Amino acid sequence: MNRSPAFLFRGLVALVLLVPVSLVTTLPAAAATTIAATTTCGNAVDNTGGLGAICEVTVVNTITASGGSASVTVRECHGAAGAPTAACSTKTTILTKPVTAVTQCNNSINGGGGTLRCSVKVTSNFYGGSPSASPATGAATMVVSVNQCVGSGASGIVGQTIKCDPFPANTTGAAITQCNRSANGGTLVGLTCTATGTMASGHVVTIHQCNDSANGGGSLVICSASLVNTAVNGTPPPTATVTTGSSDNSAPLLPLLVLLASGGLGAAVVMARRRSMYR
Repeated sequence: MNRSPAFLFRGLVALVLLVPVSLVTTLPAAAATTIAATTTCGNAVDNTGGLGAICEVTVVNTITASGGSASVTVRECHGAAGAPTAACSTKTTILTKPVTAVTQCNNSINGGGGTLRCSVKVTSNFYGGSPSASPATGAATMVVSVNQCVGSGASGIVGQTIKCDPFPANTTGAAITQCNRSANGGTLVGLTCTATGTMASGHVVTIHQCNDSANGGGSLVICSASLVNTAVNGTPPPTATVTTGSSDNSAPLLPLLVLLASGGLGAAVVMARRRSMYR
């Protein structure tokens, strides 16, 4: 059966119009990430049901007598709850100041059936001294203080769907504050939060993450935080500002689809014209 160019045009236009609609409806919400002395990631995002988010922050602080620097890498992902890595990006930045705080994954994934996976690891290397404020007093580090899993996991069972280490942990002014007032709403899938490491008086770092999040019911929360402080001999790394970024995803499909559809349309019209000439 012969098809006219107009018929082929209408069919291809319909294809171009229909495909982008499905793409737009599955695009994840963009989140603002800030890499600085007070680094942030994934706060107040993805509060529609069935979404998932991942934030992974790795910090290496260099502490010197005159100040210091930091290397910060942030990996951030968004997507459906079952496939949160649909859209990921990774960014590494060299800062001219050490990181003092990381705040991420708070007030997020509150739409129900969501998944939240966030982690922070901060290593502070002290050059020419110790992690204490006064090197003469020795390495004044102590076990990290923790405030976590307070008012969370309302429908869960400790040791089964609630696995917090340490637990209970309710400390005012803690270095690590996470997973508080989260994972409520019923039918808890899992709440796993861990905090490890040491604190140093020579450079205070605080972590606030996964608080007031995943309260829509049927949620999964996995968050971890670690603070490590060490005394290092040798020369500190350079402090020149460098920023690199990458995406774990392929190029956007929409322009490609439009291009292919346009090319297909032109070919279809040419073929239709040739057929009409040789009838």
